Amino acid sequence: MRGMRWLVVVFTLGLALFAGGIGEVAGSFTDSESSLANSFQAWTSTQWVQTTRADFEAGIASQTDTRSSTDNVVLARDSHVYALRGGSANFWVYGVPGDSWTSMTGTPNVVGMGGALAYDGVRYVYALRGNNRRTFWRYDTVSDIWATLANAPANVGAGGALAYDSSGYVYAMRGNGTNAFWRYDIANNSWGTRANTPANVADGGALAFDGAGYIYAFRGNNRTNFWRYNTVSNSWTAMANAPARVRAGGALAFDASGYIYALRGNNQIAFWQYDIGNNTWAAMANAPARVGAGGALAYAGSGYIYAFRGNGTTDFWRYDALGDSWIHVANTLANVTGGGALAFVDTTTYVNSGTVASQVRDTGAAGARWDALFWDETIPASTDIPFEVRASDTLFTADNATLTWIPVGGTSPVTSGLPSGRYMQWRATLTTLDITMTPVLEEVRVYHY
Repeated sequence: MRGMRWLVVVFTLGLALFAGGIGEVAGSFTDSESSLANSFQAWTSTQWVQTTRADFEAGIASQTDTRSSTDNVVLARDSHVYALRGGSANFWVYGVPGDSWTSMTGTPNVVGMGGALAYDGVRYVYALRGNNRRTFWRYDTVSDIWATLANAPANVGAGGALAYDSSGYVYAMRGNGTNAFWRYDIANNSWGTRANTPANVADGGALAFDGAGYIYAFRGNNRTNFWRYNTVSNSWTAMANAPARVRAGGALAFDASGYIYALRGNNQIAFWQYDIGNNTWAAMANAPARVGAGGALAYAGSGYIYAFRGNGTTDFWRYDALGDSWIHVANTLANVTGGGALAFVDTTTYVNSGTVASQVRDTGAAGARWDALFWDETIPASTDIPFEVRASDTLFTADNATLTWIPVGGTSPVTSGLPSGRYMQWRATLTTLDITMTPVLEEVRVYHY
């Protein structure tokens, strides 16, 4: 009877623990068939939750996106940045998810000062050759083929720039120490003159379309002038001057949320933010090094801006507007100089696979037990999110390449086969067989004691 009573007690206790939630409370019971020796040990697990963008970005991501879906992780879009090297016919593409450069079909002729790019939002990148020539081209991002279009009205030199207005027109500054401003009609392959800029434009001239009918412009030419062009009224307005003189390497990029970001160029490190609504400038984190001829910017969405340093270097950077910080990304394939230019080309398709790994969790106790792993996800057809885990009593870094990962499958929760150790880390691999779909990782919860 004594044994039966203990069985009832243990069964009741087990129900209570299960109702309390897996991973939150655990216990053990030892019965030596003597009431004096019966003992019970219980513990409460600690919960570690990764649920916000900041949580996910504290770890290491590869070919995944933590920005475009609020507080979630999705596969990165297979987007690219196209680039003129300047001083040559070299034309490259940078794969954003893979952080790598590839040579594409070169431009039909050598590009020089005044080289510029503009993407039409669908398929084609338009290009000014610069180099004191009238040449104007179109690049097909699908077929990797260049086509020669109607020549610009006059030779384009330093300060040449392009901006696409989202309605079938590409606007162009001639630069070359002139005030000429033109519009290219894509449908009719023809150029027309527009209202001249308020003053002559030279090296450092740049354009950025704001998505609302206005084009903003640096004059360059070692001046601070900053203007706004109204595409409807065909008129220019002087805006607040830039904080300092702009010259070769000056560049502009609109971020789709009311701000324009700018490189000063002029062999300086200054980087600024222009507030369209308030017509004011603010100094942001300096570029990592001095920017000169060939400096360029391209906004890539989600608060990221890519930048050429130019100045005869291979430096290529990414600026994070949310964190006001710069990082070096993969160097270009050769030195970039005058005529260097960038154009971001987005896509609606995703990479096939990407990972996000957590930061390393310090539980504070040697031999800490990993009690349970839970996660929330949305899994469309042909997608999946399998997990791996690892733990050790020896401190390791989040990018440690030698500590073995243990696969635990793609079904939440996982309550067995988990390792022990003071330091813990998880890694999720997002996959898809349909590049138009992505799985979504929403939250990860670890229980340990």
